[in-house]
Amino acid sequence: MKKITIAVLLLFAVFALCAIPAAAETSPTDRVILTSGYGESVTTPDKVTISFSVQTTDPDVKVAQQQNAQASSAVIAALKSAGIAEKDLKTTGYNIYSYVIGEYNPGKWPNGTEVYQVTNTIQMTSYDVSKAGDYIDAAVAAGANSVSSLQFGLSNEKQITERNNALISAVKSSRADADAVASALNVRIISTGTVQIDQSRYSVSYPTTYEMATMAKDSMAGSAQTQIQSGELKTTATVSIAYTY
Repeated sequence: MKKITIAVLLLFAVFALCAIPAAAETSPTDRVILTSGYGESVTTPDKVTISFSVQTTDPDVKVAQQQNAQASSAVIAALKSAGIAEKDLKTTGYNIYSYVIGEYNPGKWPNGTEVYQVTNTIQMTSYDVSKAGDYIDAAVAAGANSVSSLQFGLSNEKQITERNNALISAVKSSRADADAVASALNVRIISTGTVQIDQSRYSVSYPTTYEMATMAKDSMAGSAQTQIQSGELKTTATVSIAYTY
């Protein structure tokens, strides 16, 4: 009986000794400064994508299609002559629909005439944004009657560069905040813990639909060379970093 009692007491003593350092030890997660950093990188676009629409109308759908095919071929040829490679040209839409001429949509045919409108949308991509106006003028002169889309962007290589620059800026911002907090607490940062990178993104302003319609109208009217300003493009990134002290 005494042997059993002594063994139990010794077992409790061992547990007590093991518990003392555990209670005294501070968990590393209790000594963390968690900050978020925001970074951005601003540059000029090196890529432009423009969509042109070729529309033809006729009471005979086959005639409308033939006219559209001729005009579309002329637009494609003009863009190639302007320096656009075959691989950077593609058709993104082809639509045929009919409507009846009336007082609210007058045309060269008598009221009540059913006509067919054929629309072919051609998209081009170039890595020489300085020639955006030239491309528009060439396409419109060849038969395009609508600039349906104009977008500036970044090539894959430049996207990577700008994303890295934004991330570096975000990390520096995060570290600056962590250093300020550590200084206020009179502690020293000893290591970096978990790092979370939010999805980076870039944004740029594009011409409005009205502005694009004006481009086509001015170009068709034979006005001076169409001027396109690409502006600046901003890439942003956000990081969350845990610093231990």
